[in-house]
Amino acid sequence: RQNGARLLEACPIDLSRDSRSIGLFVGSSRVFEKAGFERLLERKAGRPLMRLVL
Repeated sequence: RQNGARLLEACPIDLSRDSRSIGLFVGSSRVFEKAGFERLLERKAGRPLMRLVL
């Protein structure tokens, strides 16, 4: 915010589609939703694009 950022985008793992823990270091979509991110679209199966407006 101090440097002019207006939003953050992330591509977390959607655990409802894939229960394996491979790649969970990017975070689950539920964690991002709880932090206020909105789901924009499904880039590919199990990998939504999410955005947080600052």
